[in-house]
Amino acid sequence: MKTGGWKHSEETRAKIKAKMQARRAEISEQTKLRMADPAVRKRIQDGMRAASSEAVELHTLRAAWSAAQPAARKRFLTELTNADG
Repeated sequence: MKTGGWKHSEETRAKIKAKMQARRAEISEQTKLRMADPAVRKRIQDGMRAASSEAVELHTLRAAWSAAQPAARKRFLTELTNADG
């Protein structure tokens, strides 16, 4: 009785490994070429800066929320949900 599924032969595993290594090398080269483009690097930097500033704002909001009294939190949420806007 056979249990545990099937297994690849040594030869098949070697072929799979070589194919995967070649694919990783190809992807690596493509990434290097894309990263050489100044426009791509600028977009990445801009995105990281935006995410960083959002994180700072989020931290500030969380700190203010934690510092507020429960009654003030409740009033704030009520004002937000009942806004006529």
